[in-house]
Amino acid sequence: MYLSCGECGSLVSVKQPVSRVSRVTDDGSDFYGYEYWRNHMVHLSQGDIVRRARTDLSERCFHWLRTTLKYLLPPARVLEVGSGHGGFVALLRWAGFDATGLELSPWVVEYSRSTFDIPVLLGPVEDHAIESGSLAAVVLMDVLEHLPDPISTMRRCAELLSPDGIFIVQTPRVPAGSCAELEARNDRFLELLQPDEHLFLFTDESVRRLFRGIGISNVVSEPAIFAFYDMFVVASRGELHVQEPDAIRSALEATASGRLVQALRDLDEQLQANLGTMAELNADREARLGVITAQGHELGRAVAERNVLSAQLEDLRSQFEGSEADRAARLEIIERQGAELGQLAAEREELEKRVKELESRRGALTANPSVRENSLVQRITTKIRAVLQKTHGRD
Repeated sequence: MYLSCGECGSLVSVKQPVSRVSRVTDDGSDFYGYEYWRNHMVHLSQGDIVRRARTDLSERCFHWLRTTLKYLLPPARVLEVGSGHGGFVALLRWAGFDATGLELSPWVVEYSRSTFDIPVLLGPVEDHAIESGSLAAVVLMDVLEHLPDPISTMRRCAELLSPDGIFIVQTPRVPAGSCAELEARNDRFLELLQPDEHLFLFTDESVRRLFRGIGISNVVSEPAIFAFYDMFVVASRGELHVQEPDAIRSALEATASGRLVQALRDLDEQLQANLGTMAELNADREARLGVITAQGHELGRAVAERNVLSAQLEDLRSQFEGSEADRAARLEIIERQGAELGQLAAEREELEKRVKELESRRGALTANPSVRENSLVQRITTKIRAVLQKTHGRD
């Protein structure tokens, strides 16, 4: 569990096991003894010290050397507090620095001495009679968060620095946001919430406050190798000076091992350039993939719209065909009825003609008194009129 500072945002472990993390007197039972380096680190998925002594050299150690050479040239005196397996101290010495490590565990001190043939001090930095102002740099890589009293330890380290000496520090960086927000976005900083050993976790602001409190006013941020949860800073009392590439090359080529380190730097520059090109290619690939994805979505919408329009067209075609069939049927009825009407009109015309003839004959007959009384003629005339009336009704 941690408490959060309301002013600077630092996290402070509520456990604060000062007595068991300050020193290692028993490698078999003390927290930072043998068990921590051979088993606990494996449990944290970081690999044991033997594996890390190999893999760290070309990864984090070279990253740290790149930044060290940016601000400091060999042969300068450097102390790494919490040097672990000693790989970075060895790399510094190969580059020409007068570098020394410091660790709490007698076992890990002996391991780093025998593995890399380097000088390593045993015990807290406060225990050693190092001359004040004698160091060009103090390095703390993943150490600051483990210190039970970071202000006192860092103040002692500041005393050991020359007036223009520098701190080089890597430590976890507390990101903005509440714990719930960090969990919601699955922030990798959550992996570092280990209150048994990470006693103090700093924000960008709080680490600057810490340096100001020990008289170190100038703090510069550098890219951290694990930028998703770490910060990497270089700090000094005065202005930091960036070394020219030619000056770095000349300093390294002054020694045989330094020339080897320079060759590694050349390879590293090629690697970084290739990684940059790969990053650009990946960015371009991602951009093209984004275009393809967007076009795919547009194509999907267009196909869906086309399918809807096709369905509507098919429905209209079906309606049109139905209308055409109905129109043809009605036209057939109209034509049939027209034919019938034409026939009836002809019949009516014939009947009207006959009626006129009969009426003419009747007129002639009715003019004769002897025929007027003829009931047969009368009945025929009546029937013809009825037929004519019926025909008019059908029109």
